[in-house]
Amino acid sequence: MAELEYGKKIELEGGKGSVTIISKLGEGGQGYVYKVDHRGRQMALKWYKKGVFRNADKFKENLNNNIKEKAPTDKFLWPIAITQNYDGTFGYIMELRPSGYYELSDFLIGKTEFASIDIMLKAAIEIVDSFRILHNKGFSYQDLNDGNFFIDPQTGNVLICDNDNVSQFGDGSGIAGKCRYMAPAVILGMEGTPNKRTDLFSLAVILFLILLRNHPLEGENVTRKAVMTEQIQKKYYGESPVFIADPIDTSNRPVHGVHNNFITRWPQMPDYIQNAFITAFKKDVMLENKVGVTEKEWLQYLLRFRAEVNICPNCGRETRYTPDITSCVCCKQNIPNYGYIKTPYYNIPIFSKKELVEAYFTDCYDHNEASHQIGTISMNKSRTKASLVNEDIDPWNVNNTLIPNGERLIISNGMRFRLYSENVEIL
Repeated sequence: MAELEYGKKIELEGGKGSVTIISKLGEGGQGYVYKVDHRGRQMALKWYKKGVFRNADKFKENLNNNIKEKAPTDKFLWPIAITQNYDGTFGYIMELRPSGYYELSDFLIGKTEFASIDIMLKAAIEIVDSFRILHNKGFSYQDLNDGNFFIDPQTGNVLICDNDNVSQFGDGSGIAGKCRYMAPAVILGMEGTPNKRTDLFSLAVILFLILLRNHPLEGENVTRKAVMTEQIQKKYYGESPVFIADPIDTSNRPVHGVHNNFITRWPQMPDYIQNAFITAFKKDVMLENKVGVTEKEWLQYLLRFRAEVNICPNCGRETRYTPDITSCVCCKQNIPNYGYIKTPYYNIPIFSKKELVEAYFTDCYDHNEASHQIGTISMNKSRTKASLVNEDIDPWNVNNTLIPNGERLIISNGMRFRLYSENVEIL
C-alpha cells in the first residue's frame, strides 16, 4: 500500500477519535500529506512511507514527547496526535496551512514574491525568533530546509511545518536533512550532531537564501560541475566548503549569468549583514562545528535593517535611510530628515507609519516575540510634529506619565525619556 484512499478512516492513539481522508495535499521524501476530517474539523495528516526510519519506535517516542510538550509558539504547525499503526506505518495530525501562505521554495524560484523588503525582513525575523524560542526550550530542529516554511507574502507571517524531527538536546530524530542545508559537521557524521550549533548553520543558509536568493556555498566550484554526484556534494558542502563571498578564499566566486541574484543583492546589503554572513560561513565555523551567529545577534542585525528601510516621501518606493544614506536609491532625490529615535542599540529614522517593536528598545524580550509590535510613528499632515502611538496592551511609563493603549506621545528634537527601562532620546 503506497497511498491512503479517499474516505479511508484511520484511528488515533490515546482515545482521540479518528480521521477520515479527504484529499491529498502533497508528497515528500518521508511521506504524504493529506487533508483529513477530525471530528468535523479539517486538519492535515502527515503519513509516513514504509522504511523511512532506522528506528521507528524511537521516532514515535520522540513524536509523542513533542506532543506532550506542546508547540513553542503558534508559529509552529506542531504535531497534535499520532495515528495507530496501519499497514506497517503511521502518521500524525496537525493544523492545516491557512490560505494565502506559500512555501519558501516558491519565493526562491520566483513563483511568488514578498510585497516589500520590509515584509521580507519581517518574515526573516519571525523565522529567527521562532528558532530562538525553540532552542531556549531545549530543542533542536535538526532538518532545516526550504520545505519547512510557509510564508504569507503580504504580511510576512510565517508558519513552520515538519516539526516531527524536533528533538531535545542530545537526542537525534534519525533524520539528518537535505545536503544543501546540512551543516558540514552533519554531512561528515561528527559525533553528537545534528544539534543546536548545526541548526544555526542551517538557519544562516535559510536567511541567505531569503535575502540573497542564492545558496551561500554555490559559486564557481558548484557551477562548473555538470553532475552533482553524492561524492561531489560531500566535498563542496561538507569536506571543503567555501563561502561565495569569503574575504580570503576567492575560489568559489559568483559566475555572471548564473549567480545574478547574489551579484545584484550583495552590494545592497548593509555591512553588518554582510559581516554576519561572513562570520556564519567562516571555514573554522563550518568545519569545526563552532557557533557562528546566534539567533539574538541575527535579530539585532535584521531588526536594525528593517528599521532603516522606509518609504521615500518623494517617489513612494522603498529605500534605506541612515545618517550616511540620505538620498533615495530609486529616485536619487534627497530625503527630508525628520530625526531619529536613539535607542541603546541603533538609531531608528522617524518616518510616518513606521512600525515599532519591543526589541528596538530592549534585548530582554524572552517573555515575548521579538517581532511583537508595540506602536507606530505618526506625523501630522504638515510633517512638523511626530508622535509615538502606543499599540501595546500595557501603558507606557514615560517619565512617570502613563501613555495608555491608543494614546500618542508627541515627540520633539532633544526630548529624552525612558521606555521599557531603557533610555530613549530624540535626535
